[in-house]
Amino acid sequence: MAGSFSRGTNPPNLKNMMKIHFNRLIAFLVAIISLTILSCKDDAFSTVNTSDILLSKTRSVALPFFKGVDLSYVNELEDVGVVYTENGNPVDVYELMNEYGANLLRLRLWHNPTWTNYSTLTDVKKSISRAKKLNMYVLLDFHYSDTWTDPEQSAVPAAWLPVVDDIDALSDSLYNYTKAVLTELRDENLLPDMVQIGNETNNNILVRDTSELLPVNYERNVALFNAGLSAVKEFNQDNNKSIQTVLHVALNLSDAMAWVNSLKQYGINDFDILGLSYYPQWQDYTPAELGEFSSTLLSTYNIHLLVAETGHIWTRDWNDNSQNLMSKMAPGYPEAPCPQLQKDFLIEVKDAVRNNGGTGVIAWEPAWVSADNVTLWGVGSNWENVAWFNFNNELLEHGGIESLSETNVAVTFRVDMSNVPGYKKAYITGEFTADDSGNWQIFPMEQENNSSTYSFTTHLSQGQTGAYYFLRDSVWTERETIPASCQDKWDDRLYQITTTETTQTISNVWASCEQVY
Repeated sequence: MAGSFSRGTNPPNLKNMMKIHFNRLIAFLVAIISLTILSCKDDAFSTVNTSDILLSKTRSVALPFFKGVDLSYVNELEDVGVVYTENGNPVDVYELMNEYGANLLRLRLWHNPTWTNYSTLTDVKKSISRAKKLNMYVLLDFHYSDTWTDPEQSAVPAAWLPVVDDIDALSDSLYNYTKAVLTELRDENLLPDMVQIGNETNNNILVRDTSELLPVNYERNVALFNAGLSAVKEFNQDNNKSIQTVLHVALNLSDAMAWVNSLKQYGINDFDILGLSYYPQWQDYTPAELGEFSSTLLSTYNIHLLVAETGHIWTRDWNDNSQNLMSKMAPGYPEAPCPQLQKDFLIEVKDAVRNNGGTGVIAWEPAWVSADNVTLWGVGSNWENVAWFNFNNELLEHGGIESLSETNVAVTFRVDMSNVPGYKKAYITGEFTADDSGNWQIFPMEQENNSSTYSFTTHLSQGQTGAYYFLRDSVWTERETIPASCQDKWDDRLYQITTTETTQTISNVWASCEQVY
């Protein structure tokens, strides 16, 4: 195809030569015009000072395990007046995420959106500069569209619509555009460390309209993926860089493996990382199953797993009139949304990926709070109940942001119910179960091997303390009566979390000061 000819493989036959050169000319002009529009769209952002920005990592630098955040909305939210706070004090949200342990920023890039001034190349430059100043890695997510792409939509950029049916010219447009963006970012010391070739590309990509999304044409998709992968590969070779490549889907695990296999059958070029979107709302597998998939993917194809998007609710409440997208709890989790369970889920995902050869986990839009900005779906946020901030834009206490930290302890609470006549199950409550208003909630505990002992595991911070107690039913009147000698906080028990270990077990006997080991 024309794109292959431009990248130095065997030339086409003479019969097709004129068509190839014509297609390449169209693709080149489209890419140049598009980049000119993108670069000139907002002069205020095009003058970002990059003199003190770190250069991209080189080939000799080993990549860490990525603990990432997608902050693509932040510039827009700050422009409409959003102020993020921690303990009542204003904070720079980039610095806040980095202080808690975030080492990667993910950003979406639209080709030439006419409906917004954000997620353009100019806007992306501003965001990358903020990340580079904190020595954070960057994943640039090419949507290859003028708007959102996902399994339900993948519209070709308007500038490329004239060649949408010519796979050679379309591939060259994608190739030239990808390489031109990287070149421009290189010239401003803003190179990303990873590049995502498309966003949630389950179905056909760069199509005229939604009627063309299915059935999946793997031959066409692979040609387009390969154009992007080749652009990154050749840019790396020309500039002595090692930008990693990511392909991204939102599929259940068996379908994701079948998708990779199909790409292999149709001649996909080598890529480094498979990105998955993993949300309890739409994917029903567990973090443990995700870990198994990561290990199999690596051993089968030598491809590393990246959870490119994930998140969990902390409430089912609303803060605006925009419909929330998420309401489900993760499988096996109590039906009691709260910051602690948001944190627990994200830590489970992180551990499952890291312990099975994966390359990282990225929380999607944890700063997308409700504001006055206008989206395609109205005013406000569809995600405020998944963000890491409450409805006053205050950082949630012991919420999702703490999943970025390495100072968490897996704490297992256990209770022996053998001295409780007629009990049916055990429950736990305490300060760690509180919703954002401070109201405690009741969590069910799991029976251990048909015994009279029940347990519940959560992730608390090193040095954290708080009150707790057990119940024999899911109502407040069924709480245990704790002897006065072990009422260490109010009339409740007290947990005190280790400052040196990564696991801790707290074992009690119902309504007793006795501890079980």
